[in-house]
Amino acid sequence: MANSHPRPLWVRILRGTLWTALCTLAIGAGTILGWTGRSEVLQQITLQTLKRTPPSEIFHDDSVTLLLLGCDEDRAYGGKTILKENARSDMMLVAKVDFRANRISGVSIPRDTLWQVPGYREQKINAYHAIGGKDLAKRAVEGLIGVPIDRVVVLNYKAFQEVVNIVGGVDVFIDKKLKYTDRRGGLFIDLKPGRQKLDGYDAMCFVRYRHGDSDFMRQKRQKDFLLAFRESLMKNKGTLPEVADKAVEMMGNEFSAMEVASLALFAQKVGGDNIRMGQIPVFDAPNYNLKVDRRNLDETLREFHLLERRVSRLNEN
Repeated sequence: MANSHPRPLWVRILRGTLWTALCTLAIGAGTILGWTGRSEVLQQITLQTLKRTPPSEIFHDDSVTLLLLGCDEDRAYGGKTILKENARSDMMLVAKVDFRANRISGVSIPRDTLWQVPGYREQKINAYHAIGGKDLAKRAVEGLIGVPIDRVVVLNYKAFQEVVNIVGGVDVFIDKKLKYTDRRGGLFIDLKPGRQKLDGYDAMCFVRYRHGDSDFMRQKRQKDFLLAFRESLMKNKGTLPEVADKAVEMMGNEFSAMEVASLALFAQKVGGDNIRMGQIPVFDAPNYNLKVDRRNLDETLREFHLLERRVSRLNEN
């Protein structure tokens, strides 16, 4: 399977959900003085803005490398009984936030990529989160691409839905019928073409739909959603304190309010040319699976500024 790197749109970096959280905070960075008492995150944005606190001081490093996981819920047949809150990794992305270079870059990992963690059989890499949680998912990804991970962010789809509902929904244009049912994942997508206002659940369906078209189209939908969400937020600025604090939950409570504020302020300053994302090179394997193309992996990691960190970190150990 040939791997290509189409010229990325900036929203592709964090696949919609996390990027929405960061941009939500950044949007309000200049208009928060009247709301700081209502939000711990906004208080931190105000303090860090006034003190000009660099993110490297908050994170005690010049960069932070994240593994972002968007996970299904594992449900019994019929979709009503939840067996595991977070099971299969629906989305996997390694993103490096480089404070010194003023850059965000990353690579996505196809969920059907085969990998064997020592002590386990070879299987799709998205299965490891279901087996051993985010620690095992981290081990799997580090083994697959050789890049140390600082934080694992399991995106909270419930909080995502709540954020959309808080701002009163989002208006988007749907260019074709989107219909797909995954009872085990509790996902029931049934969206008709045309311009319409999506509530939290339908917005989640809109950004997660991936059947019947390319990943590029999915990313375009995520961009369209982000622009629509921004517009809804700006029309309902009074919801910003609640949305800002909900962003912490949306990112799986992996970051403190101080860290979320720092990331938001940093993201606001990064230009579009310094935000890039690609995909690890893969080729087809039996039974509709994929394997990593080792011959081209280093080149891809170097292109998206992950190889340099891998080499330096491994040399330190």
